[in-house]
Amino acid sequence: MTTKVRSSKFRHVVGTPMQLRDTYGDILTGSCHSESTIIKANSKFFAMPWAPTGSVCIVPLARVGTVPEETPLVHYRDAEGDKCQVNELDLSPCADNLLLTAGNDGGLAVWDIPAEGLTANITTPTVRVQASEKRLLVAKFHPLASGIAVSGAADKVVKIWDIEAGGSEVSALQQEHKGLLTDLAWNHEGSMLATSCKDKKLRVFDARSGECVGEAADHQSPKSTHLAWAGKLDKIITAGFGRGSDRNLHVYDPRNLSARLSEHKLPAGSSVMHLMFDEDTGVLFVAGKGGGNNLIFAGGGGAAFVHPLLAYKRTTPPHGGCLLPQTH
Repeated sequence: MTTKVRSSKFRHVVGTPMQLRDTYGDILTGSCHSESTIIKANSKFFAMPWAPTGSVCIVPLARVGTVPEETPLVHYRDAEGDKCQVNELDLSPCADNLLLTAGNDGGLAVWDIPAEGLTANITTPTVRVQASEKRLLVAKFHPLASGIAVSGAADKVVKIWDIEAGGSEVSALQQEHKGLLTDLAWNHEGSMLATSCKDKKLRVFDARSGECVGEAADHQSPKSTHLAWAGKLDKIITAGFGRGSDRNLHVYDPRNLSARLSEHKLPAGSSVMHLMFDEDTGVLFVAGKGGGNNLIFAGGGGAAFVHPLLAYKRTTPPHGGCLLPQTH
């Protein structure tokens, strides 16, 4: 009996570690929210929480090698001027110089980074909004509209903000969440938002009206679920836990969440899986935070939608991960 091999231009993809001369050293990772991917990057910089508490390091991608101990930092402070933990951060896909931080005090701040990188510490953001009285858990820039950002707080409230208008509130999602948010994702046009939550539900909202337009029971465990919106393919992929250490990928059509399109079993483990979808190639990267397995899938084609390409094993478990844009 013969087995049909699925045709794919990525079928022979391999994982190759960077040479030491092309990496960044002496990384002093700071504290942040446990659901965070920790690191974000655009075509010019990467950013991550730094030591001490409340600091963010912005490193130009071209400046490989050791990060100097005295490197300038962004220092986030609460309304009283005290140090405050940055729970999540993001770099704008529309403007390379904009950094978004979500604070443990409920403050959402945008920072303007000089084109050549930081030359001195920054303590005053361009815009700061008291997004919630509770700590912020998630925050992301809009994929297309410059100056639009979304925040989600521990009070289960998700709001969209216009940073360019001084931080005015654009809309708030219907308060459907019964547990803490673990992740959210924009669709390709930025007109819809998908959320994952400790109440084991996947939800889709209209970003402008805030209306919940779809809901589905997702992974069986209340442990962390993360998701990705496969933009142009218009599918939502979630990674979460079943019973015990079982982990799975679920695929949904956002127009009909009641019928799950497919399910793919992942290697058993305790590490939370973060999803990164490459819009240009249609490749999905699944990275375990604190685990050694990095899985790569081809998206699209066939009922399964996700098709295994490679299981790349690292000897050193990663703390976080992100994709670099194709322009780099």
